[in-house]
Amino acid sequence: MGLAASYAGRLGLTAWRRKSTLLGLAAGLVLLVLCLQYNTASRSDSAVKPEDGIQEPTSGKDDKSPLQRTLRNHQEGRNSDTLGKVSNDLQLPRVPDPEGGGNLLEDNADDLKRSIGGENVKFVQAEGKEAVVTSSHETVPGKHQFPSKARIPMEQPAREDVAARKASVEQLDVDVQRAVVEVSTSGPQSVMQYNSYDQQGLYQMGIPYVNLDPRKPYVPEQRLVHFDLKGAPPKVSYLKRLFPLIRELGATGVLLEWEDMFPFTGPLSSIAAGNAYSRRDVEEILTAARGSELEVIPLVQTFGHVEFALKHPEFSGLREVPESPQALCPSLNASMDFVEKMIEQVMELHQGARFLHIGCDEVFQMGECRRCRSQMRETLFLSHVARVASFVRSRYGAVTPIIWDDMLRHLSPQSLDEFHMGELVEPMVWVYAEDVYRFVPTMVWEKFASVFPYVWTASAFKGAFGETLYIPNVKRHLENNLRWLEVMSAEGPKFKGGIRGLAITGWQRYDHFAVLCELLPAAVPSLAINLLATSHGYFNQSLKSKLHSSLGCSRPGSPSSSSSYSRSEAIVNLNSDPYLWDKFGRCFFPGSPFFKLTYRLHAAEIEVKEFLESVTKSKGWMTDYNIRRKFSSPLRVDELMGEHPRVYHTLTSLARSARDALDDVFDSFTITEWVEQRIYPDIQKLEQLQHDSLALKSVRIWPKRPLPPLRDLKRLGAPMPEDDTSDTIPVSQLSGK
Repeated sequence: MGLAASYAGRLGLTAWRRKSTLLGLAAGLVLLVLCLQYNTASRSDSAVKPEDGIQEPTSGKDDKSPLQRTLRNHQEGRNSDTLGKVSNDLQLPRVPDPEGGGNLLEDNADDLKRSIGGENVKFVQAEGKEAVVTSSHETVPGKHQFPSKARIPMEQPAREDVAARKASVEQLDVDVQRAVVEVSTSGPQSVMQYNSYDQQGLYQMGIPYVNLDPRKPYVPEQRLVHFDLKGAPPKVSYLKRLFPLIRELGATGVLLEWEDMFPFTGPLSSIAAGNAYSRRDVEEILTAARGSELEVIPLVQTFGHVEFALKHPEFSGLREVPESPQALCPSLNASMDFVEKMIEQVMELHQGARFLHIGCDEVFQMGECRRCRSQMRETLFLSHVARVASFVRSRYGAVTPIIWDDMLRHLSPQSLDEFHMGELVEPMVWVYAEDVYRFVPTMVWEKFASVFPYVWTASAFKGAFGETLYIPNVKRHLENNLRWLEVMSAEGPKFKGGIRGLAITGWQRYDHFAVLCELLPAAVPSLAINLLATSHGYFNQSLKSKLHSSLGCSRPGSPSSSSSYSRSEAIVNLNSDPYLWDKFGRCFFPGSPFFKLTYRLHAAEIEVKEFLESVTKSKGWMTDYNIRRKFSSPLRVDELMGEHPRVYHTLTSLARSARDALDDVFDSFTITEWVEQRIYPDIQKLEQLQHDSLALKSVRIWPKRPLPPLRDLKRLGAPMPEDDTSDTIPVSQLSGK
């Protein structure tokens, strides 16, 4: 019995082991199947996922390649294509550009329609290579690869394959950065709308992206250049050189703000400046403008900003506020008589003008005199504007008055209709900042559209971002102008007659009493860029040849023309060079010597500031305290003043150079005024510092400490020795006492 029991137990254990073995094998097989499935899924995901540095065209804001962004934009805009269409090969042969800019293409519409689904868009290669988009993952000479989901192998690629793909895509970005997208219009001509940029896209060159329709670039019908002549009249010879240039760049007219530079006569003779233009000068200017096919629109301030007249004693009685010459009193009949005389004299020399700008902006002082206090401000404003505009229309039937819009923005449509504003004037909406809608929101546009059949707009190429600047920030001005194109494209259809055009303003002073801001020759590159942008509806690499040739940046046959401005170089880089000193510092345009001089001024200002900061603030021997007390070390003073002769010579040399640079542009009054405002203050500081250093070194005997307190500090609460009983030193023993 015991043996049987032992055998039976051994047999049961063997059966249990067999069952355990079978269960283990089954579990192992299940785990193996799961691992294989997981491995297959992982490989599939990795094959579909873009490799390092490869972005799919539908990846939104993370797209690296300009080509990818263009494909994505058109795909999203049409909502009719899939990513699979991208895998079709695009053979895009290049056609030589007659201007040498490498920007014209052979239209390959069939391939384009198959690839993007667009009706008018096509890609162009700027260099001599063919631009090819292929689904192949292999590197083919003369072609570039664009990954396609359907063609990527399922197995995990090796590192060498990944590196090859990454390099090929990077090469694609480099080549595509000089490509452009050409938008064919309905007519026989075609317009270059999009230009590619470097690997970081549009912002790498500092050119803002504006959401304009690439198929229909908006170009204002009229592109006026505003010349602010007050207090600093350019020479007639300079304007004669400038007018053909702006016409070549796309201007259709000029807006001339004469102010005190007009040769007023008779009872108005006193308001003409001592260096005002003569009648013959004005006639020459107008003839030169018309000779360049530029329409002339005169501007006469008739309400606010009449300081140039009301500052004189014979017209001081017309002021709204006796202490300020800023604005006329609209309740005086004499004010209207004065305005009529100004308009008559100006229009006498502007025969044939279709428009007259009557100003009326920034009327800060209104409704303050005893005659006007009983009336509402909007009634005072609108009634005066109506009287002036009615005079212009009745006296010069074919002339349409234009006014600045800022005083109208807060008025109701009912008030505007009550004074028949829509029948009398056309507003010019001005905003010089980048965000136009912030200052003129949609509701204002809708109100204007309900009142005025036509409207004008105004941007700026200088004189908008600082009263004392001497060089414009081109990046900000370009964005302002491009944003205006976007706004005009959106708001123009709301008006029955549409938008007349855009005036690109160039203010030389913020008002009659302000110092000079950017002088005209310093802003010619900014004017050129903004004129090209508004005349084409965009600004990109395709305009490079025209921009450089207009500004005299390359001369035929010159060795520097091919090296300094090669085709592969970006048109501008407004991120690193917002003032364009690097880009156009070697160009030759009207006023270029002064443009180059502003860079020297910039460097000199930095040098002077750092020198004065170091000597009078950072170091402890020539502070205000040392100078006031004449208490310092002559040895240390000599050390601190070691750089003074060199810095001082830099400024004096700059002042002399200013005359040579500006002599062809302005008269001696304007040149000396600019030198006094920009260079002379620093020269004075350096001369005073030299005087102080000599005074400190002249001391041979110094008092013992403590030095007597400065008595003026007592009014600020500083303790005096006689007020402190704990002082151990009698006041009489202090130095100087």
